[in-house]
Amino acid sequence: MYISIVMSNKEPLPPSRFPDRPIEQAEGKWWIAKVKARQEKKLAFDFVAAGVEYYLPLYKKVYTRPGETTRKRIFTLPLFPGYIVFAQDTPQNIYRTGRVAQLIEVRNQSRFIKEISAIYSALEGGMAVMPLEEGFEIEDDVEVVSGLLRGIKGKIAEIRNSRYLMLEVEGLGKALVKVDIRSVKKLP
Repeated sequence: MYISIVMSNKEPLPPSRFPDRPIEQAEGKWWIAKVKARQEKKLAFDFVAAGVEYYLPLYKKVYTRPGETTRKRIFTLPLFPGYIVFAQDTPQNIYRTGRVAQLIEVRNQSRFIKEISAIYSALEGGMAVMPLEEGFEIEDDVEVVSGLLRGIKGKIAEIRNSRYLMLEVEGLGKALVKVDIRSVKKLP
C-alpha cells in the first residue's frame, strides 16, 4: 500500500527557542503571553525581529481525514495553544504587535524554569510530547473506553505525569487502578 504524506504547514516555522540556549540561561524574568487565536508562531517571528528571548514548544501532529487511508497531513502546532513564554525583566512593547491578549506574570520563577526546562529537554531529545487534549480534574467522573478495563467507571483520584490517571473504582472500595490516559473519557 502506498501512503503519501502531505506537509500541511506551508508557512515557515519560527525557531522554538530564541536565542538557542537552555531555558535556565535566560536573560530576564519569564512571562507568559496569552495570544489571540492562531498568533503564536507569528508572535515568535515578531520576537525574533525585536530580539526578545522566548520559548514556543512545537510538536508535529499527523492527521488523516476520515475515510482516507493513504494521505497523511503533518501539522506543526504549539504544544500550549494560545500561549508563548518570553524573558524580559519588564515587558516592553509586547502589546504593540496586536497579537497579545494578556500578560501573565510568573510568580514562582524557579518552579516555572524547572517545568518548562523539562519540556524543552524532552523535545530537544526527540521525545514525543503532545498536548493533553482533554483536561481532567480530580473528582471527574470517567469511563475506561478501551483495553482490559473497558466499561469501568470511576472518579479521578490522582493525576500523575500527565500520562496516566489513577481511578478510584466504585465497587472495589478505594482501590486505585492505573490506566493509560488515552483509554479514558470524561463522563457528562
